[in-house]
Amino acid sequence: MKVFSVIVLLGLMSGPVFGALILAPGDAIIAVDPDAPRSNSSYPGDSTHAGGNEQPFKALDNDSGTKYLNFAGAFTGFIVTPSGAASVQSFTITTANDAEGRDPASWRLYGTNDAISSADNSTGLAENWALIGSGSVSLPSSRFTLGPVVPVSNSTAYSSYRMLYPTLKGDPLMQMADVAFYTSSDGSGANVLSANDPIIAIQERPDSEHPGHESSTNVVDMTLGKYLNFGKENSGFIVTPAFGSSIVDTFQITTANDSEERDPTSWALYGTNDGIISTDDSTGDAENWVMIDSGSVALPLERDTLGPLVSISSSTAYASYKMLFPTLKDADLANSMQIAEVQFYGVPEPATVCLLGLGGLSLLRRRKR
Repeated sequence: MKVFSVIVLLGLMSGPVFGALILAPGDAIIAVDPDAPRSNSSYPGDSTHAGGNEQPFKALDNDSGTKYLNFAGAFTGFIVTPSGAASVQSFTITTANDAEGRDPASWRLYGTNDAISSADNSTGLAENWALIGSGSVSLPSSRFTLGPVVPVSNSTAYSSYRMLYPTLKGDPLMQMADVAFYTSSDGSGANVLSANDPIIAIQERPDSEHPGHESSTNVVDMTLGKYLNFGKENSGFIVTPAFGSSIVDTFQITTANDSEERDPTSWALYGTNDGIISTDDSTGDAENWVMIDSGSVALPLERDTLGPLVSISSSTAYASYKMLFPTLKDADLANSMQIAEVQFYGVPEPATVCLLGLGGLSLLRRRKR
């Protein structure tokens, strides 16, 4: 606690207006984007890839020599409507001919009794879907091989099913030779699916997406390593400062190393005292958020450079903050949003000041308004 107090006190003294540095390395932080999920789904043989022969229905033909391949990779899958409503309680996947990295590594199964109106290669969200279950799947390395039976806890008969594969073994494409659904929990009995069942390709990729080495944790690591989000406009982050609730009244952004067109030109800040249950790369709306303030920001042309101080109108202490960037310098040219660092300045709540001691309190009283 003494070491931590010293660090915070140094932050208090180093703030540009003698306010506390609210953010520090190790703070809980996740990437978010409130925009709707997107789909880049496409496959050999669809309307844009004439002549291909790896369509979704190939996953239903019970022939390990054919396959369904989706160029969009993770979060792809299918919607299928069996000949009759059924309570699916297990499934299997047969591996396809090449590139083991394309094999699904996890699954998410939904059911509906709505008529299917989702289009091929869409997000597949036009219907009301009930999440049945999700988990991992360990497909064999050998090709043309039936994988293990995966049990599903389900007692409801649905007329259509929606299967997503959120993660793959490693390749940017997804593929499978065959898939089978069963009304038994052990894969016994007849396959619910047949070669003539209507099936379409889908992808429900979260709009928030970042490279593994350019995650939101880089926002508060006090280095010039950057946070990049392919969600572009409206992407941002949720952060929970480790030392407690605070009133944020100023912030600064440090520009990242390249591509000026990716720089934010506006911001919106929200606060909450709910526990954070939103997950990384989600829409970030699982909590009750209060809009604190919003405005524009004019970041410098220079790279890896500290931007201007931006004032925030706030009088309420919050435990967590969500910052979004609605606009970029050139959204048409940019393929993502990026920043190197963000720092919030402000006033810790009284309980936090007590932890810092009288020295911290005297520093807070010296803050310039």
